[in-house]
Amino acid sequence: MGRCGRMRISRSLWLSKARSFALFATMAGSVCACLRANDSPRFEDYPAQIIQDVKSAPVVRFKTRGQREYRTMIRMVAKTGPNFAGHYAIAEWGCGTGCVQMAIVDVQSGEVYDGPFGTLPKSLLYLGAGVEGDNTGIFYKTASRLLIARGCPNYKSCGTYYYEWSGSLLRLLVNVPMKPLFGSFPD
Repeated sequence: MGRCGRMRISRSLWLSKARSFALFATMAGSVCACLRANDSPRFEDYPAQIIQDVKSAPVVRFKTRGQREYRTMIRMVAKTGPNFAGHYAIAEWGCGTGCVQMAIVDVQSGEVYDGPFGTLPKSLLYLGAGVEGDNTGIFYKTASRLLIARGCPNYKSCGTYYYEWSGSLLRLLVNVPMKPLFGSFPD
């Protein structure tokens, strides 16, 4: 009887400790998630030198068929001047419901670069069906080399993607996965 009683006590003690550990792990995970959200790259962490009075070069350096296909939109945005990383312009346009495509133009030289989701025209960021005023989309600033994309690149792997512009390509810094958006493909 003493042995069984001791086993019952240690089992109940073990269950009590297991519940305490599970509660602690859940709370620690919540704190870590908050810390991760606060540790995300910020625009001010990736400054870009803004060049004043940039004269827009004619965009003639289309490298791909997809870039040539969207040349009117790309040229139009380039003429408005820089809106990203000092002397670059992000050209973005809709490609259907809840969808956006983009290209990056060096406003000084006229050089055109594809966005981070692949080569045009087969690259896009899916924003979800019926999107209005939420946090999906492409975010950037003239005074920063950081580009943030929230959505599902090419309809899959939904998340918040943080990229740093190097002057010729976007380097992925971190991807914070998110729940799939309605209409996206499962991973």
